[in-house]
Order: sequence, then C-alpha cells, then structure tokens
Amino acid sequence: MKRMTTRAGLLAAALFLAPLATAHARQATAAAQPYYTLDTKIADIFADPKARDVFGEFFRKRGEAAGQPEASAEDQANIAQVIKNFTPRQLATFPQANLDEDGLKTLSDALAKVPAPATPPAPAAN
Repeated sequence: MKRMTTRAGLLAAALFLAPLATAHARQATAAAQPYYTLDTKIADIFADPKARDVFGEFFRKRGEAAGQPEASAEDQANIAQVIKNFTPRQLATFPQANLDEDGLKTLSDALAKVPAPATPPAPAAN
C-alpha cells in the first residue's frame, strides 16, 4: 500500500510540475530569441531609436563601401516611407537595396543585439 501511495504521489507531483517546467522552457526559449529579425517590419524597426540607429548605420556603411554618396535627410525620409511596410528580407529582393546573403547575415546579427524595448512600440500603421 505504501509503495502505491508513493507512486501516486510522484505521479501527482509530476503532473503538477510538468506545466511549470514547460512554461519555464518556453520563457527561456523566448528570451533567447532576438526581438528584431530580418522578418520584422522596417516601420517597427524605425519605431525603436536603438534599432533604427543600427539599421541606419548598417546601410550607411554599405553605401559608403559601395561608393554611394550619403542621401539627404529628405531623400532618407522618402526612402523610409517607401520601405516601411517591407521587412529587411523582403527588401533584399530589390537590387537597389544592395543586400546579398552576407549583408543579410550581418544585418541579422546587428539587429539581434538590439534589446527589446521596455515598452514595445505600437504596431506601425499602414
């Protein structure tokens, strides 16, 4: 009888603890995932000043390396308006973006280092 009670107790404990362990594993996985990825809308990246700076610096360096002059503030605003509903991965399909696989990897790594904002930005309006 005692052995049966112990088994029942262990089973009850396992059933009680399993959801807690699963929730903890989900939280750990979510914490390990970057907040900004190549599949984040550019408008959402622009909504966070830290992410916007990383994105802008990446493209400034790419343009500089390609010998392109820096765009004026007005041109940058116009470009931002055009690309805001794309993700970086979608943007890479346009040759003008100058984004090859190596560039995407570099941008992905840079965006992954940007911490999630304390208050997530509101979803971008279309």
